Amino acid sequence: MIKELDTTKIDHLREKIEGIKRTDKVAIITHVSPDGDAVGSSLGLYHILKNKGIEADIIFPSRYPESFTFLADLEIHTIAKETPEKASRILEEADVVFSLDFNDPYRTAEMSDSLCRSKAYKILIDHHLDPTDFSDLVFSYPMVSSTSLLTYTILSLCGYKELFTLDAITCFYVGMMTDTGGFSYNSNDPHIYTVLSEMIELGLDKDDVSARVNRGYSIDKVRLNAYAVSNNLTVLPEKKTAIITLSKAEKNRFNYKIGDTDGLVNVPLEAKEILFSIYLYEQSNFIKLSFRSKDPFACNLFASSYFSGGGHRNASGAEFYGTLEEAYQEVLKALEKMHP
Repeated sequence: MIKELDTTKIDHLREKIEGIKRTDKVAIITHVSPDGDAVGSSLGLYHILKNKGIEADIIFPSRYPESFTFLADLEIHTIAKETPEKASRILEEADVVFSLDFNDPYRTAEMSDSLCRSKAYKILIDHHLDPTDFSDLVFSYPMVSSTSLLTYTILSLCGYKELFTLDAITCFYVGMMTDTGGFSYNSNDPHIYTVLSEMIELGLDKDDVSARVNRGYSIDKVRLNAYAVSNNLTVLPEKKTAIITLSKAEKNRFNYKIGDTDGLVNVPLEAKEILFSIYLYEQSNFIKLSFRSKDPFACNLFASSYFSGGGHRNASGAEFYGTLEEAYQEVLKALEKMHP
């Protein structure tokens, strides 16, 4: 169990959920560019509420990777980038809003203003550092490996285990698995495996789910990742650092789809000489910077110190407004000041 969990807050959450009327409108929102933990925690919570007779709308600020589309009911929910007016209306009309897997409204991109304006009772469940003050009830536990694990545990303590259907636990498992690299990092916590054991007893086929997420790649994705490593990998031996870059044009050559380079930033860390991996890739109007590291190097300090970013000790990110080459040069300058 997560020892730090505030039981008083658990009681408040249970009271709030029990007090939701059929006429109340409930929304769930997560961060832009949703990963497995964002999708898994949000959809898992949705299923628990649904099983309790509470209908909720999930807002994804942008589209999720195709590798998660096998999850039950995922595709019925709202993608704000594609239907912004509908997404804003859901937040404005909501009586209760659950914010999952982000610590600041800006992480919801264009939904930030609507979220802040919403008069709903706001509940934050997250595992990132330093949440800003935008919620009425806050569950912020950075020591927990994933928001999915945190949400599963909180709902268990609320007494809702009888609502944990296979659809729900599959979602939570996807979040737990993806945010720990298949339980290969940030996963040395016995509670993870207690929960995993419970899930298997409830019918989870973890091998099948893992295969659906990790082995359902298109050949274009395989070729894109191979191209990036073969052609765009720079190794800085004296800094124990590797950098990968990808432009929009390069991604388009391989028919890029959202999620096609998920995990690419982790590849250089498989080399024993590399302690810090950086992936720079061109988005529509900015450059996304992804950082991964091995201990003792804390890449979130690098992200926050030089790029106003943040995240976890060994997994963090930032955004850069400029060209890909400019971002690359700024990274090189920062590495002169801080590296493993």
